[in-house]
Amino acid sequence: MTESSKQGSLAGIRVLDMSRVLAGPFCSMILADLGAEVIKIETPWGDDSRTFGPDYNGDSAYYRLFNRSKKGITLNLKEEADVEVLKSLAQRADVIVENFRPGVMEKLGISPDTLRELNPELIVTSISGFGQTGSMSKAPAYDLVAQAMSGIMSVTGWPGGRPTRVGVSLGDLVPGLYGAIGTLAALQERNRTNVGQHVDLAMYDSLVSILESVAMRELYEEETPTAVGSDHAMTVPFSTYKVSDGEVVIAVLNEKLFACMAQALNLEYMLDDERYNTNEARRARREEVRGIIEAALSDYTVESALKLFQEHGVPTAPVHDLKEALHGDVGTEREVLFTESDGFQTLRSPLRLTGSVDPQPAPQLGEHNSLISDWLEEPARNQT
Repeated sequence: MTESSKQGSLAGIRVLDMSRVLAGPFCSMILADLGAEVIKIETPWGDDSRTFGPDYNGDSAYYRLFNRSKKGITLNLKEEADVEVLKSLAQRADVIVENFRPGVMEKLGISPDTLRELNPELIVTSISGFGQTGSMSKAPAYDLVAQAMSGIMSVTGWPGGRPTRVGVSLGDLVPGLYGAIGTLAALQERNRTNVGQHVDLAMYDSLVSILESVAMRELYEEETPTAVGSDHAMTVPFSTYKVSDGEVVIAVLNEKLFACMAQALNLEYMLDDERYNTNEARRARREEVRGIIEAALSDYTVESALKLFQEHGVPTAPVHDLKEALHGDVGTEREVLFTESDGFQTLRSPLRLTGSVDPQPAPQLGEHNSLISDWLEEPARNQT
C-alpha cells in the first residue's frame, strides 16, 4: 500500500481548525498526522504565524511546521454570510479546535453551545490562557505568561539567578498535547453516547499539571523549591559535569549507580565515607560532590568520559546542540526529520502508528476555498 492510499488512524474524522499561531495549530497538527481531515480556517489576511521566520521559498517555515497536512480556507467571520458558512461546515464536522480569547466566539454568534445545538455530536476543543470561566478568563496569554504564572520559571535557571523561560514554548505545546488527548478521549466517549462536548483547556492549568516533583515538594516540604540549574534537586549526582572539552551528563538515581560511578572514577573511598555514601549526605554537599567529580574528569574528553561511564553502566550522555540533535547519528537513525514533497525539511511526528501519515505541505492562504461548496453539499453529520 502506498503512502497516499494508506488509511490514517483518524480517517473519517473532520476537524475545523479555527486556531492561530501555536497551541491550537499544534493540537490539530497531531490529529492531521494521525490521518484526520483538518481544514484550517483563516481570516482573509491569514494566520499571524505566516509572517514568522525563518523563510522557506517565500513561506514561513514556522507556519508550515504546525499546519502541515491540512486543507486551507478563508472566512471573514465579521461577515454574516461567512458566519453561516462556518455554521454549515460545523454541521458536517466532528471537531472544532479554537484558541480565541473566551467570549470572542459568543460575540461572533458561533459559541460552542450554538455550534453544538446545530450539531450535538460536535466536539469543540478550546485552548485559552486561563480557561473559559474565572476571574482571568478574558486575560490575554502567551507562552511566556503561562510559564511565568505556572511557577516553571521559578525553578528554571541557575541558583540565585533570575527566573528563566524554558527554551521552547511549553506554555503552548503542553496544552496543545492535552488538547489532542482530550479531543481523542471525547471522540471515544462520543462512540458510546453519540453526544459531543466542549473541551475547555487552559494553558495555565496545563503547565501547573506537569510540575511533578517540585509541586509535591511545595505541598509536603517546608521550603519552596527554587532553581538548581541542570541538577536534579532530589538526587546527587544527577547533572551535567565539566570535562576537558565540554560537558557530559551523569544521571545517578540510586546507590547502585553511585557505586558504578565511583568505581569508574577511582573514587571508591566515597562509598565508605559518611559525607558521601548516602544520597541525603551528597545532597547536603552538592557543590563539594560536583568539585570531586569534575576534578576526577578533568583529563577526560567528552568521548573518553562517555566510553568510561558506558563501560561501567553509568547513565550518561553528551550535551548536543541543535545541529547534532537534528543531523547527528542518533537523529538520523531515529529519522526525526522528514522531507515533504516540495523539498521542505520538517520535524517528524514521534508517533509511528500503522495509521500515521507522512506530512504534506501546509496550504497556501485560501488554497482550498473551491472545496467549500463540495463540503456543504454533504449531509449534516447529525442527520441520517
